[in-house]
Amino acid sequence: MSTESYSLEALTDLKRRRFEACDALQRRTKHPLVFARSDALELLAVEKPIEPERERRRTDMDVVVGSTAEKSHIANVRFLTWNGPLQTTEVGRTVTCLNPVSAWAHYAAILTLGELVVLGDSMMRRNGRLTRAEIESFHTYLDVANRFIGIENCRLALRLMREGTDSSQETRTRLVPLLYGLPEPTVNHPVRLRSGTLIFLDLSYPQLRIAIEYDGNYHRFDRMQVLRDDKRREALEDMGWIYIKVTVLDLKSESGQEELAQRIATRIEQVIGVPVPLTSRMTVRQVCDLRRLRKRPIWERIPRESWIAPWAVQHS
Repeated sequence: MSTESYSLEALTDLKRRRFEACDALQRRTKHPLVFARSDALELLAVEKPIEPERERRRTDMDVVVGSTAEKSHIANVRFLTWNGPLQTTEVGRTVTCLNPVSAWAHYAAILTLGELVVLGDSMMRRNGRLTRAEIESFHTYLDVANRFIGIENCRLALRLMREGTDSSQETRTRLVPLLYGLPEPTVNHPVRLRSGTLIFLDLSYPQLRIAIEYDGNYHRFDRMQVLRDDKRREALEDMGWIYIKVTVLDLKSESGQEELAQRIATRIEQVIGVPVPLTSRMTVRQVCDLRRLRKRPIWERIPRESWIAPWAVQHS
């Protein structure tokens, strides 16, 4: 699948088409079906993660059951046995699928830890029309769940999941600095421009006035959006912010991600005036270590009066 994020309109269209297919399938059988995996996400209008290649090639539909005895034989359907809590939701009165948190937990058996974080974020969008869960819902689910395949990954992913995100690519961007030992950027920090306009930065280090924004394909093909982005960047830079633009090329390979992390480290150095070395690339599992997550950012260990950014010097 494409790594570019889906708009509300695109997700709504996917939901409509998936509902029609699931409704037609349900009408073919007397057995109540609970749709899972990508079918559930489309029914819920949730942006999908990147699945393993073998899963992306499949064309049959996924139905989850609690035991082998509940399996049936229906053409073009794969029955998946799962012992996790099967919490469901009804779509359009005739179709049932896993609810958002159950769908996330069920996916833990096949997703990488990073993509499990991406999926969790996608259920907690800032846009209320795309919000499907709150962070507390995930904690509550895991608190009452017995063991199931992937439960440990769920617990780890939850440490990195954040509410109020806007796209999966922004989540993938947020994970990059963490992989190289840099502090985690803040999600959707509000900034009031001098014009009075309130904007929300994709990612940022507010204390350092460093903004990190993902530039998707829809930006490049919309001339007015490009102009708005240029004005936005200019307004931020006039206020002393450093602007880092991220594209799909920065995320598609480990070398691109390391170069992005180095760009971020260099910009931090330009503010605080001391070298900011990267660590060797870590795994997402290593990043989830609570000792790393609780480590104080380097700028909190450098006296503010020694920072070298012009705006910091002016206020020291």
